[in-house]
Amino acid sequence: MTAQMADERVFEGVGSLLDDYVVIRDQDKFVITYTPDSREPAAWVALGLKHRGFNPDIIPMRPLEDSSFAERIGKVLPDPARLPGRLVIITLERDTMSHFDVLAPLLSRYGQDKIMILRIISASADFFTKALNVSPMELSSLNGTLLHRLENAKRVRVTTEGGTDITVDLDSEKYQWISNRGVWRPGGFTILPAGEIATYPAGVEGVLVADGAYNANIISDLNAKLADNPARVEIEAGKARSVSCARPELQEMFQLCLDSPNGRNVGEFGLGTNHGVGEFITTNSHINERSCGLHLGFGAHNQSFSRVEYMAWAHLDLITIGGLMWIDDEVDPIDLNKVQPLDVPHPADALDEDITGDCCGMGYRQLKGLSEDPSCQVPGVQGP
Repeated sequence: MTAQMADERVFEGVGSLLDDYVVIRDQDKFVITYTPDSREPAAWVALGLKHRGFNPDIIPMRPLEDSSFAERIGKVLPDPARLPGRLVIITLERDTMSHFDVLAPLLSRYGQDKIMILRIISASADFFTKALNVSPMELSSLNGTLLHRLENAKRVRVTTEGGTDITVDLDSEKYQWISNRGVWRPGGFTILPAGEIATYPAGVEGVLVADGAYNANIISDLNAKLADNPARVEIEAGKARSVSCARPELQEMFQLCLDSPNGRNVGEFGLGTNHGVGEFITTNSHINERSCGLHLGFGAHNQSFSRVEYMAWAHLDLITIGGLMWIDDEVDPIDLNKVQPLDVPHPADALDEDITGDCCGMGYRQLKGLSEDPSCQVPGVQGP
């Protein structure tokens, strides 16, 4: 495998991934797996490891469905009894997140403290130059600050300069908060890019004007930036009643998402905390979702089905530029672009993973089929 020419900023991001997120230890054993669309990013990571004295095993994989992947990766996995340090598995994919059923059993096979699995979606030069500019420790502090402020909140109001004005009811006793912060938790996966807190809203009313970007769990080559053509969504009783966007191709896609089974439900109230992202990118990407500001996810939710019973295949995140958030009756709002960290611990009971199982990669035809025929089945695609 040879690395495509990449500028210095990409390799600074590779360094941040390995030094700040993995936090390399001398006796670590590395395995890199990648889908065909992420061959170059995988090569960059491998080169970064070699410069640090490690020789990773590199295993290609097909996205979502690959009957021989378990056998191929199994051939390079070390004997747990002879593993002196940690086993670090880094998966890189652009549009999907795959093979949870192969990776999850390894957590118990090797023991929680002996294996680290980083699942990267949106692998690209943008991932290394934008998504890794803030350390996991700082993201943990920012997420912990917001979670502390929202711990007992019953209702928040969020407004933006672009015209968003929504009221969100919260129920932290019933619905769990997810805190994606890039911090390794033994016994779990680390999902990257990081920088977000999110939950299921007990109720949503108002108008969302997404002037930042969209991120959907479908393969789309449409320009994801919405500044020139914002999407306006009227929301009543936790459901999107209408969506309008001046770009016809985006209007069609957004409408198809909402018209798919349970696609109008607001399944996620999310706040991005990764101020290192900077400008939104044109690619349909989780990187945009981590940008500071508000996003609402329509369709699939982030809770267990014992907490929220409905199921949806589509998940459409519509993202704003920044925003002000008022909590209950507090007079002063929180500027979502400039969250001031507090000296408080990150809650231990917040979930780390905003993607469980396999994710994304739905084709446009599948989305259209879902919208036209609710009985349409899309195996292998689940979760936001």
